[in-house]
Amino acid sequence: MKYSNSGLVSGMCVASMILAAANQVRADITNGFSNASNWTLNGANSSTTNGLPAMAGGDLELTSNNTNEDSSAWYNTQQNIANSWTASFTYTMNYTSSFPADGFMFVLQNAGTNALGGGGSGKGYQNVSSGTYSGLVNVNPSWGLGFELYGHNVSSFLQVGQNGAFVAGINNPNSSTLKMSRDQNNPINFTISYYQPDGVVNISATDNSGGSYSGTLNYNLQLPGPYNMIPTPATTLASDLGQNTAYVGFTGATGGFNVEQDFTNFSFTTGASAPTGYTPPAPAPAFVSVARAPIALTAGSFNADVVVENSASLPASTTVSSSIATPAGVSNNALYEAGLSVAGSAVQGGLPTSHDFLSNGDGVTTFQFQHYTNTNNVLRLTSTVTSGTMTLANPTAFSTLAILAMGAGAAHDSVGAVTLNFANGQSVTTDYAALDWYSGNIDSTTPDGNPFGLALNGLGRINITNAISSKSVNGLPSNPGMYETVLNISHLGINGGSFVDASGYGALDSLTFDLASSVSTSSAAKITEIFAVSGSASAVPEPAALGSLTLCAAVGLLMMSRKRRHA
Repeated sequence: MKYSNSGLVSGMCVASMILAAANQVRADITNGFSNASNWTLNGANSSTTNGLPAMAGGDLELTSNNTNEDSSAWYNTQQNIANSWTASFTYTMNYTSSFPADGFMFVLQNAGTNALGGGGSGKGYQNVSSGTYSGLVNVNPSWGLGFELYGHNVSSFLQVGQNGAFVAGINNPNSSTLKMSRDQNNPINFTISYYQPDGVVNISATDNSGGSYSGTLNYNLQLPGPYNMIPTPATTLASDLGQNTAYVGFTGATGGFNVEQDFTNFSFTTGASAPTGYTPPAPAPAFVSVARAPIALTAGSFNADVVVENSASLPASTTVSSSIATPAGVSNNALYEAGLSVAGSAVQGGLPTSHDFLSNGDGVTTFQFQHYTNTNNVLRLTSTVTSGTMTLANPTAFSTLAILAMGAGAAHDSVGAVTLNFANGQSVTTDYAALDWYSGNIDSTTPDGNPFGLALNGLGRINITNAISSKSVNGLPSNPGMYETVLNISHLGINGGSFVDASGYGALDSLTFDLASSVSTSSAAKITEIFAVSGSASAVPEPAALGSLTLCAAVGLLMMSRKRRHA
């Protein structure tokens, strides 16, 4: 029997669509806590267990008015968490201690129905490996959202959990609205929704006293990762939890203080609407997403050595030879190579010994530093040297460019002019960011519309003119930083927002940089330094591979076309 490729592919399409449909169908939780046999309840290390956690009459009592309780409750059937979903429940507390503690978490996890983290401030969620709560099954992988009650007299403390750890930097509810920590027996109705495809988490809560809270969280912003000058492909709950389904439930704990925490009216259903007023993020422009490689520049492009190489021996005197390094910034602070020792002790931070790195700003641009040892490695602009030119070793036509620069004694919005000089004699001027090296994580666009962001940070700096006892590193763990600006040659921003297509100008010969100035005050930076330039020869990335349904549609059209031709 002969098999046709079209039949094989069409069969695969049917199978993939069946699997996709099956993967999307999952029974919702609509009966709440009415049937305890649907749930697995876990408790550990309670001084008075009272059979906790307990479930009866549609109520889940996660913790009672006793100290040192640690509990979790998981629905036995995994739920679909790959697409939008909505969870709702009513939360009520009461307590006999001076104030309640510690709180609860609503959690999606794939550690299993016996998962339970540490008690007290861990709220039954936080990973533990030793001590009082050793031997528990860590709630990892997971994502959770909950409230810390301890020590907060007016309102709770909103917390986001990721893989059994709490994520820092989450805004708290307004203390004048949602009343949680002092109001006993005050039911609070929670709704938590996850909206795809953008990964937006929306939380709202209202209580019987008229208090309310509403806010949104970008799920992806809660994850560890690089600083981003542009939107990047989103990770999702499904990808982080390892599959499209997860166990749904709650964790909670008490410590030295107590609280009874009761949950009723629970439901978990597929589907969610976009939060009110939510605007989806703009997609990353293709010219920003394309990979860029280091551009070779002539030795004359650099006029200063601002990096202390890790083989250098810093003298005990207050005088440093110019062969070691010129201070990169004000106050005689210099950059240094990773692995540098001071008074026989290695210091943290430093520029990469490999001389190259992948930018955190966009995740696709590779920059390369010049050698650090006894050679100029930066184009340094000051009040006396206000402009300088970097010349390409091999004039080349580029579709995009990325500039690595920073300022010292500069503003948090410093930009400078850069003129692109082409081999055919044409030139065009735009701008680049050279923010102060202590500006932190700033992602924005220049006045001409060129996107920029933090490319590399946590470098550290050292005062090379101090006596050896004072030659200590400062700025870590976050500073100093360098910034990347991306230029799109085919749609290059000029004159405060106008655009020009320079893609027809041909090979780029050189770039002329001017000392940066503050956008808001027009005061010039004391120092501007340009370290590297990278570029891409292709304007846009290759088209993404067709998805399964698109492929199926294409196969269908092809088969119809073949039938018509052979009819």
